[in-house]
Amino acid sequence: MTAGPTNESYLSVGEGVEIAATIERCSRIYVAGKARLQTACKSFVLDAGGRVEGTIECETAEVRGRFEGEIRASQRLIVHETGQIEGEIRYGRLEVADGGRLTGRIETLAGPTADSLRAGVEPYRAPTGATV
Repeated sequence: MTAGPTNESYLSVGEGVEIAATIERCSRIYVAGKARLQTACKSFVLDAGGRVEGTIECETAEVRGRFEGEIRASQRLIVHETGQIEGEIRYGRLEVADGGRLTGRIETLAGPTADSLRAGVEPYRAPTGATV
């Protein structure tokens, strides 16, 4: 992957549109259609009717549709009630609404908290292949 975007560029894949692409230097990506993507961006949004396969590296991601592949949200990953993610999932902070589904390898990018280190407690990590 190349370095992140340097401006506030925006890409929208509308409902009914199908695309396969490697996207470089795009700040925000919105998908309501079907896409096979490989990209690094600042913000990624997958709408309820959307479906994405590929590799996404971003700061924040919101998933309302179906995603398959690798997703890495360094700051925040939000999975809404209609959202489904299957594959390798890495996140800084995670929010999953009732009904949202995560399946695959799930890993936090944040280290243990200061309180857990003082108490000698390891943070919880879901087993490989676990469904949350």
